[in-house]
Amino acid sequence: MTSNGLEIERKYRLLDGAPSAGVLERLGARPVLVEQVYLLATDDAPVRRVRLWRDGDRTKRRYTEKRLVRGIVREEREIEVDTAEYDRLLTEADPARRPIRKVRHIFEYRDRTLELDVFEEPAGLVVLEVELEREDDAPEVPPELGPYEDVSEDPRYLNVNLALR
Repeated sequence: MTSNGLEIERKYRLLDGAPSAGVLERLGARPVLVEQVYLLATDDAPVRRVRLWRDGDRTKRRYTEKRLVRGIVREEREIEVDTAEYDRLLTEADPARRPIRKVRHIFEYRDRTLELDVFEEPAGLVVLEVELEREDDAPEVPPELGPYEDVSEDPRYLNVNLALR
């Protein structure tokens, strides 16, 4: 799998923490275990990471580069890598950043795919991500997820910053 292009994404922090298993089940959420490791950066280079994705019996490994374009728009390049390349890239891990571990719950809502991330660390952090077609799209958040705040342009909620030790 390869993707090149723009990522336009809104992020919402859930204020009451993770929804119950019952709510996730009613939404049809499918859990996926995600671990991502940020790689050493050079000046003005895109943010680089590798991601391990465990979905039931399947495991995927991806290498991603992202660069801010403006606001909630990022240029993104992502490719699937094999185990050997993944392991080689891990040797470039940034020691100033810890691995991000989370359970991502994926579900459809109002003709959109939503991704609800429940982080292992920082414990208690729950972030809903919605990819958009346009910057001015206003996605609807399922009311059963409880109160939330839009953190789309708050750099503290970028995974690369959450990974700082």
